[in-house]
Amino acid sequence: MAIWVGRYAMVGGEVREHGPWLVDRERRREDETVRLIVLAEPLDERSGEFCAEVAEAVAALFGREALSLTGGLLRSLQQAHTNLAEWNRRSLREHQVAVGLTCIAIREGVATIAQVGPGSVYVAGPEGLEKFVTDDLPAAAPLGGPEPVEPAFHAADLDKQQLLLLTSDVEGAIGAGAIGHSLAAGPERALAELFVRTRQLSDMTAVLIADLDIDEDEEPPPPIETWDEDEEVEGRRVILGEAPSVAPAPVEGTPSPVRRMAPAGPAPRERPSEERRPPSPMPQIRRPPRVVGHRAPGMPTGLPWRWLAGALAVLLALAAAVWLVVPGLLSEDREAQLTDALGRAEGFLSVAEGTVDPAQERQALTSALAAIEEARAIDAEDPRVAPLQAEAQSLVAVLDAVVEVADLREVITFEGRITAPLTPAAVVYGRGDLWMLDGERGRVFRIPEGGGDPTEVYRTGERYEETEAREPLAITWESTSGRLLVLDTARTLFAIDPEAPQPTVLTLRDAEEMTSVGAMAAYVGNLYILDAEAGEVWRYLQAGNGFDSERSGLLGGIDLAGASALGVDGDIYVLDEGVLRRFRLAQEQEPLLRGIDTPPESAAGLVEDAARGRIYIADRGNERVVAGNREGPFLAQFLHPEFLDLRGITLSADGSTAYVLTGSGIYAFDPLQEPPAAAAQP
Repeated sequence: MAIWVGRYAMVGGEVREHGPWLVDRERRREDETVRLIVLAEPLDERSGEFCAEVAEAVAALFGREALSLTGGLLRSLQQAHTNLAEWNRRSLREHQVAVGLTCIAIREGVATIAQVGPGSVYVAGPEGLEKFVTDDLPAAAPLGGPEPVEPAFHAADLDKQQLLLLTSDVEGAIGAGAIGHSLAAGPERALAELFVRTRQLSDMTAVLIADLDIDEDEEPPPPIETWDEDEEVEGRRVILGEAPSVAPAPVEGTPSPVRRMAPAGPAPRERPSEERRPPSPMPQIRRPPRVVGHRAPGMPTGLPWRWLAGALAVLLALAAAVWLVVPGLLSEDREAQLTDALGRAEGFLSVAEGTVDPAQERQALTSALAAIEEARAIDAEDPRVAPLQAEAQSLVAVLDAVVEVADLREVITFEGRITAPLTPAAVVYGRGDLWMLDGERGRVFRIPEGGGDPTEVYRTGERYEETEAREPLAITWESTSGRLLVLDTARTLFAIDPEAPQPTVLTLRDAEEMTSVGAMAAYVGNLYILDAEAGEVWRYLQAGNGFDSERSGLLGGIDLAGASALGVDGDIYVLDEGVLRRFRLAQEQEPLLRGIDTPPESAAGLVEDAARGRIYIADRGNERVVAGNREGPFLAQFLHPEFLDLRGITLSADGSTAYVLTGSGIYAFDPLQEPPAAAAQP
């Protein structure tokens, strides 16, 4: 198998064989050789001048890695991102840089693809054409951005497929169909076909990777032969020939990228006219048979022995110099790399200890640990490595703020106490009792705080005040009137007074016009309903028998597609796919839970201790309860084996007890206890 890599670039409207945003390197080890191709793409004009430097840095980091291909690519990209993000943090906005990268690591005929930020990879094979991009994926975040990078990985077998790397603006300029037609012409003609469609672009890069029948120890032949061997050229710029016959004829004088330049020589001769110039042949990838045993005319018949002896002496002298000098140089280089890595680690630790922003602190600590890991890979026995690592890990432990709950109290276990089937869906606290919604059979239960027998207070199908109860969608405790509010699928609002014998029906004006009901909250007598499909939180003022008032939208129809929980204390809090969003007077504020190690996943409930400004989230996906400050910072995370299947969370009236709803019962713990690592700090 012989892997051939062809490329061309448009730079400022001129064609080049090798653009400034492309890096092609080999990592050689005793047992393997890996070829790494890195194509960078700037997100804006000011980032363009840094693309080559970023691509070179990733290639250099990958060359030092001893991990698997995906592991090496991941760590190299993360380290480059950390360094670039730190640069941006210290720079003015107009000097900040963001870069997308597409990396292809080739080993034994298999290409491992890693993408972050913009960039396109087209894979053509027997099953058709496939395109890899990062749009709408976590990998869309570029290097240097505020978010951690999460590369998208793919693999391709080059024995059956060919890869085309393109900067992302190409498809928008010529269309996906033109790219597909170019690849359909086969690897020998694909770049030539593509060029005639892209030569009008100012800046772009194309790289084709394919398995072609060529000699691996020789340079692949150029796609198109040059028409004049003696023409003077500048650098690696390419002279264009005529366009392939499958495309419209090019404008006179237009250059073509798939032709190699001859080396620089005397002043250029006048080109032959278009009428006299012979047509340029298309690329011939397969080489003609070699002619063996014939000497070219004029070649001397004897060997220049004196020259050979002199050359041998020079080689021996060079070998001796290498033997004596190179080990010392390598040792000095390793020491310099080690000192540099440790210096960066110390700098990041200083930043972490000096900032009051937990998000910046975590980013600095992540960078410090990456630099320490780099130093450990150079010399794990260096006495400076272990103390720095211990310091960084200690600071991370404080920031993680993990509380292993030791005093979890069982309030109730559902088995044998509540008739099955049962699906606990939500829980609220009110007037010394817990109120639980059962989503399976459409019931609501009142459960004494001390763990007495539960009482059914609402059931789907029952009639209350001549109104049939439907499946409950949401519940909330309205403390001003001291009652539980239940909204069902028919948009009927029921009130359950602990002293009343049965629920009563309240007016909720135009409730049927709401497109969805995701959650409810009550604040100073008013009712708030999360309508995620409409992108709104509706507010009803208390009036008449219930909420007989015009509802008002508070957010203006924004994107709330993933919203699942609601809290109100004057500001509005919405839990939206792991992000705790805060709104004040319809304006979204800075995100909350800044500095958290992992955002909530599949959160099952939200509750606020308004007196202390603390917000708690039942994070079902990560099996924990998360605490944050309403002003932004993450505070703590509470762990316990019983948090395996969280369904909801609520607080006692004074905020001193948290109640978590699970699939099997309700449990209580103290949410005000400090994390051990934080308590140990002076």
